Amino acid sequence: MNKFATIEEVEQFDKVTYYTVRFEDRDESEFENFLSKHQDDPTIHDEYNDLMAWITIIGNKIGAKPSYFRPERKAHALPPPSRLVEIDYLQNLRLYCMWVSESIIILFNGAIKTQNTAQACPNVKPHFDLANRLVLAIEKLMRGPYKAIEEDKYNQQLIIDEGTEIML
Repeated sequence: MNKFATIEEVEQFDKVTYYTVRFEDRDESEFENFLSKHQDDPTIHDEYNDLMAWITIIGNKIGAKPSYFRPERKAHALPPPSRLVEIDYLQNLRLYCMWVSESIIILFNGAIKTQNTAQACPNVKPHFDLANRLVLAIEKLMRGPYKAIEEDKYNQQLIIDEGTEIML
């Protein structure tokens, strides 16, 4: 059974525009679902706030430099790798995304990582797998012979042909 989704803008900052994906059968986008699941969880309060701060810092101050994203097969994840972040606690909250350019990021969903690898963690594995499938599907729409999604580098926006849907 095919699932269809569309890309929608979350917020445009000074240096980065964030997008997300909404599946046709869901009320919340993937990023909205991530927010609603984690924003009030007291066990990850600091991690959640740091992650939201990084989204703003990347968006307004430094841009989406590739080094600030964890490579996760075809997808990427936030928060930035620990070598870039000085904190006193482990960061196990993962938000999967697609790095399009230094000015465009597509945010997906995520969870609390409880194992060494995403593939071994029952919490993040479904989000890791979905993020990687979404990246492949979006790349096809961006790089195929008919480019239904293109980057407007001057305005840090995606140009999406009307009616374009991501099919998984």
